[in-house]
Amino acid sequence: MSAEAISLCAYAKINLHLKVLGKRADGFHNLASIFQRISVADYLSVEEFDDGNCLVESPMMSLPQDNTLTRAWECFRYAVGLDKGIRVRLIKNIPAGSGLGGGSSDAAALLRGVNQLFDVRLSDDELQRLALQVGSDVPFFLGPAAAFVTGRGEFFKALQPRTDCFGILIWVGVQSSTPDAYRMLDAQRMHLQTGGVAEDFEDIAAQYRVPLAAWQFVNDFQSVLAEQHPVIAEAVADLYGQGAVFARMSGSGSAVFGLFDTEKTAADAVCLLKKKWKWCKPFILLAL
Repeated sequence: MSAEAISLCAYAKINLHLKVLGKRADGFHNLASIFQRISVADYLSVEEFDDGNCLVESPMMSLPQDNTLTRAWECFRYAVGLDKGIRVRLIKNIPAGSGLGGGSSDAAALLRGVNQLFDVRLSDDELQRLALQVGSDVPFFLGPAAAFVTGRGEFFKALQPRTDCFGILIWVGVQSSTPDAYRMLDAQRMHLQTGGVAEDFEDIAAQYRVPLAAWQFVNDFQSVLAEQHPVIAEAVADLYGQGAVFARMSGSGSAVFGLFDTEKTAADAVCLLKKKWKWCKPFILLAL
């Protein structure tokens, strides 16, 4: 029997590591990355609606008519042959264009939710295939909390999640376009005649387990985005200045995060950083 309504939580992710590899024949780039979900989240309420459409009400952030939620619903509806519709009430806490995967996480949560709402019982593999139709990294949000991600974002291998630190997230107010970030990175590499080198899961997993201070993880987008938006480098420097052991930009920007060894150091830092940065939030790394 289907439920009348369902509430969902869609967690953000950060990229602890992000190497962009070669450009593929289909126009996408291969990547090698570590994704981990964090405690900052969007919240959704989904209920059955009269027609076959997906009506989205988002009072905190206006969304385009075609968005990840409507695309996820269309993929699901056609896959299972539903003629019903849904109303989604969305509270957005994850900024758009921040590199935190908010739209992808929303779509994954919706797929999981409507599978339960209508008692369809698609398998995890079936949901993963639908997720990939919505976006490259949507499948991750249906999978493990931490993973080594490859391909164009659709392949992932679980890592034993670390939860031994405290984080601070700063969004600098810049909405970063992923296609533009790739174009800038490609142009830089053409000029410098450099490129990404493939990485091995075992090497990445071993590096993930070492103390934070020994991490050699990078974000290939950070230098090109920070050149265009110096405020990104400023936020990273502020996190290190307040005691972060490791700080990077997430995804193709523009949010940055810092990881701290102790709760007190992070708590002291967030109090000071909030005085300068309007959007500044503490978080923890999630294990589920």
